[in-house]
Amino acid sequence: MNSNFLKFLVIFLAILIFISFAFLLYGLYSKISNTEGSTVEDITSYSLNLSNKESIKEIKILNENNLLFVISDDDQIYLIIYNLDKKQVISKIGK
Repeated sequence: MNSNFLKFLVIFLAILIFISFAFLLYGLYSKISNTEGSTVEDITSYSLNLSNKESIKEIKILNENNLLFVISDDDQIYLIIYNLDKKQVISKIGK
């Protein structure tokens, strides 16, 4: 092979590596920053109104609008069904 062709090939591949690295950094930055996601108002508008001693043990998706929360309160366990569209608790089971 010609020496000039090898030099061109090495330079071309080095440029491709730098471009790929730049795209990788941009992709990681856009994934981490996530500025176009939910606002603080969207996040705080979902509330189960739990007390300090209550904790969420498990969350299950019932369908696209309803979530099932398993809540533990010291020695008692109860279930809450929460509707995402209405942003309210539909029912409490137990306690």
